[in-house]
Amino acid sequence: MIPKPATLMLLALALLIGTAAGEAADDVVYVTDELRLGLFDGEGTTGRPARMLTSGNKLQILERALRSIRVRTEDGDEGWVKAGYVVATPPARHRVAPLEARNEQLTETLAAVNASNEALQQERQELAEELAQARQSITQLPDLEREIASLRQTLSSQGSQVHLNWLIAAATLAFVTGCLAGYYWLDRRVRKRFGGLRVY
Repeated sequence: MIPKPATLMLLALALLIGTAAGEAADDVVYVTDELRLGLFDGEGTTGRPARMLTSGNKLQILERALRSIRVRTEDGDEGWVKAGYVVATPPARHRVAPLEARNEQLTETLAAVNASNEALQQERQELAEELAQARQSITQLPDLEREIASLRQTLSSQGSQVHLNWLIAAATLAFVTGCLAGYYWLDRRVRKRFGGLRVY
């Protein structure tokens, strides 16, 4: 749809009034959304355009007229375009793509942070369990110490009995062994002396 001349006049006046600050900051405009705009050799922007521009093309402003603007494209072409078809901010679809890419990057970062957070939570739970076990061991320590002291006392009280029993057993074994050894030795001597006969 082609804007009416009155609308073009209002747009041109709005651009002339409102672009003073824009010119001071960054004198750049963009072709609006979903539009093919002719780049003309003359200020009147009539006849056959030298080139067609598409939505989002970045243009450097060189000169302003009532209804048109002389611009330079990013690849260096210069010409005139109708002022009513350019805006001072990039078209929405050209702003959406970087935002979507940024959103995807942030989503991936958030997923990584969530995964790291889950690992930290699991590690925290394991440490809490270890701490609980350590505290339980500490609370059981006095009971263990008392049990060890009781065992030591029992061992010390039974120590002499154990040694005495072993001593009696060893003495009995030595006596029996000595008797048997003495009998065997005496028997051999007697039999050797009397030609293998036992005389006792």
